[in-house]
Amino acid sequence: ARTTDFHYAVVHCHPALPKPLLEYEYLVYEQHNMTETQPSSDATAVFQKLDDYDWDNDNEFQTALASILRSASTPEQTAHLTIRARCYYYTRKFKTPVNFEAYQTWLRSKQQAGSEPPSQSNMSSEATHPSAMGEAPPPASFAEICELIAAGKPIPGIKDIPDTILEGQGTQAQAPRRKKPWEKDATATPTPSWAAKN
Repeated sequence: ARTTDFHYAVVHCHPALPKPLLEYEYLVYEQHNMTETQPSSDATAVFQKLDDYDWDNDNEFQTALASILRSASTPEQTAHLTIRARCYYYTRKFKTPVNFEAYQTWLRSKQQAGSEPPSQSNMSSEATHPSAMGEAPPPASFAEICELIAAGKPIPGIKDIPDTILEGQGTQAQAPRRKKPWEKDATATPTPSWAAKN
């Protein structure tokens, strides 16, 4: 049987994967090899379901992902392994083969579409119905955020606040400064030593 990049990365690069993630490995591998490339519409539907899946609350996946990411040393590796683990886990859980390379391409095209300037109709609609959250777009998925960080791109919805100090915009004090108990008044007449109380 030919060894695919999908099979190699999930199994050989991470031999310490928990047993729950390995028990369906050969079944998934055979399905992956025998499945032809899905039609575009079908693949898009699968990718969207995979993207919408509640990964954060899937304890089995989070446990497995934590062990997988121990070998990751860069944000790029973290993002890459997270996406690959999602494809593998989704395939074995729902018995729906996911083409990893095609899914990556779909994610990139989705990000590019999201970064395009809004059309005139969308701009007028947003101006008429302002969002309660202001101009921040919907939060991206964990994998998308990892890819943005790895690529050094700004994350949507997070403001970039410059670390500068605004000079000359403070207000001047109106009342005179109160003296400290140990400060002497230069205009006060000194008390003679013979007049001081013992």
